[in-house]
Amino acid sequence: MSDWRDSISQIVGAERIHDVNDYVSTCSISNDSPLDYFYSEIQKILTISPHNSWKTNSWVGALSSIAMVSSVENYFRQIFSRTLKICTESQKAAARNNINLGSVIWHPLHEIERGAFEHISLASSENINTTAKKYLNIELKSLGLGAILNEFDVICELRHGIVHSGKVLAGKNGIKLKLPTSNDSTLIDIGFAQFQELMAVCNALVVSSNKVLFEQVCERWATSWRSAPSWSHDSADEKIKAIWQLFHSKRDASNGVIPHRMTWVKCRNLIRAEFGIT
Repeated sequence: MSDWRDSISQIVGAERIHDVNDYVSTCSISNDSPLDYFYSEIQKILTISPHNSWKTNSWVGALSSIAMVSSVENYFRQIFSRTLKICTESQKAAARNNINLGSVIWHPLHEIERGAFEHISLASSENINTTAKKYLNIELKSLGLGAILNEFDVICELRHGIVHSGKVLAGKNGIKLKLPTSNDSTLIDIGFAQFQELMAVCNALVVSSNKVLFEQVCERWATSWRSAPSWSHDSADEKIKAIWQLFHSKRDASNGVIPHRMTWVKCRNLIRAEFGIT
């Protein structure tokens, strides 16, 4: 006798993940600046699918967009954690915040600061700005990044529909984007031209944030760091070199797109002159 319960679809058995180790791999920690690491990830995203596949499969643009936002989030996790490692003012601001025990157990000692940002989604301008203020005592929106952070929010609203709704735009996201309502479902459809625009916004956000954070940390090196009991004049050059290596893009330098090319020594000398350091 047939069973009506089996009348709507195929029958599947119990399935399981055989070995979760097969789904992960390890690699050495990159010594690249977070900006250069971001650039390298963008290059990988651009090679996911050939150009002609964008017209035949709507998931290509959707998945590429998710990867792009993920790379932006990772940039901020990297730059926040590595700034926290070297900046005493940031350490002072972050001291009152908590870190999950699981993060402490999991991360290698030289990357322990990254664990502070694991419980925070950085796929919104508010969270990026709040996290920078909370852990670094740097207000990104007030330092000229408000407009580009607002543009990033548009991308994040689209991302939400891709990640959580199979490309169907949810009501709250559509309203935030001020899109017209429809009697039909509104689907997120990101073609190659739209993805290039999305990529330009993400790139502008990361590069602009990198510049603002560099300026703030360099100013602290020239001013507030020097009044701390832990300051040593003997290590001043070592510290400014560490700042330079954290924020300087070797890729931009090799591509000849940095307006004022210089060494970290020349940069140090200019900062000294500006802040009257002898």
